[in-house]
Amino acid sequence: MPGLDAVSWYQDGMSRCQDCGADLDHCHGTLVVHGDGTSDCTDAACGGADAIRHSLIIDCLAVLGGGCCVKQDAQDFAAAS
Repeated sequence: MPGLDAVSWYQDGMSRCQDCGADLDHCHGTLVVHGDGTSDCTDAACGGADAIRHSLIIDCLAVLGGGCCVKQDAQDFAAAS
C-alpha cells in the first residue's frame, strides 16, 4: 500500500498489548497445566500460575512432543516455547 510504513504499522498496531495498556494484571507467557493439577508458566518472570492471568493455556502433553508429565522446571518450558 502506498505510503504505509510496514515497520511503524507493526509497532503501532500489532505489538501493543491491550492488557498492558489497560494496566490489567496479566502474563504474556503460556500456562502449562499438568495431569496432577499443578501448572507452570513459560515466562520466568510470571507472578503466579493463575489461569485468569494467562491468555494461552495448554495441556502438558502438548509440550515437547507429549513427554512433559515428568515434571520439569519452568525454565525448560521457556526453552520449548
